[in-house]
Amino acid sequence: MLRDIMQTNLITVQPETPLKKVAEQMVNGNVRRIVVSLGPTPLGVVSARTILREALSNPNWGEKPVKDIARPGIFADPDTPIKVGAKMMARYGVGSLLIRGGGIVTERDVAKAIPRMRIPAIAVATTQVYMLDSDSTLNDATQAMVSLGISHVPVVEGGKLKGIISIRDALKALINNDLNSKIREKDYGSKKVISLTTDATIADVADIITANNVGSVILTEEPTDNASDVRGIVTEWDLVRTYASSVRAYVLLKAEPSKLRGLLTTLASMPRVTSISPIFGPYDVLVTVDVEASDVLGTYVTQSIGNLSGVKETLTLIEAEAI
Repeated sequence: MLRDIMQTNLITVQPETPLKKVAEQMVNGNVRRIVVSLGPTPLGVVSARTILREALSNPNWGEKPVKDIARPGIFADPDTPIKVGAKMMARYGVGSLLIRGGGIVTERDVAKAIPRMRIPAIAVATTQVYMLDSDSTLNDATQAMVSLGISHVPVVEGGKLKGIISIRDALKALINNDLNSKIREKDYGSKKVISLTTDATIADVADIITANNVGSVILTEEPTDNASDVRGIVTEWDLVRTYASSVRAYVLLKAEPSKLRGLLTTLASMPRVTSISPIFGPYDVLVTVDVEASDVLGTYVTQSIGNLSGVKETLTLIEAEAI
């Protein structure tokens, strides 16, 4: 339930609070979102991205009251299942939910709590990764994050991954009047890039995000820091939207008896397969499969499992149980 992962130590501001003060509170509190409240009643949420977008287009952004750019809050009950919460985030395109009674759940909270699925991370990653050279300015990074709707930009120096800039870094640079500085002249792009190889699963990424409290993981072909080897980036938002649309299914298989043992070994090593059980009756094997969307399921079963040596027939039961 959302009550199990929600944060209750909310940072709140009143509707008339100037944006400059709101941004300073975000930086000092190391958060990307602040709740806008009228007295004790939460009304909406303002994000770092929204403030940066305003600052890039309005020289007097700091004086503007937060109520002018805050987004109405999307509310959920504390007893709402986490998957339903993820679906609400994906449906409304928001990175947080306000919890009735006092609390907030962010995309990182959900990303940390999702089931550890063996779906390949590269299947849900952004494969056209936007990167910047360390001679670029912090304003270049900020403009990119706002215009492209991304929250992390890897920094490259000498062909190597030097670090990564987050949207929190961009907000801090705005407050410190550092946007016109080159990335290499400041400390913003020095945070270590955390990477996994392209055979990593969503479970691996979720574990990294949980253990290191980071918002993104780079995927590379081999364990390397060469920028040319980057194949994708997976963010906490990717985990949320994937969990929101994910499907678990049971796949029943009829197998050739002489090939059953080899078939079970092959199935155990396949991505998206979470469990295998021999059974008795008209079918021989029960395979539990997790996929990132229902439209992937049929293709995966017919072209991957159905094509395995020894498989004579398949029968798929979609959403046999909730993930």
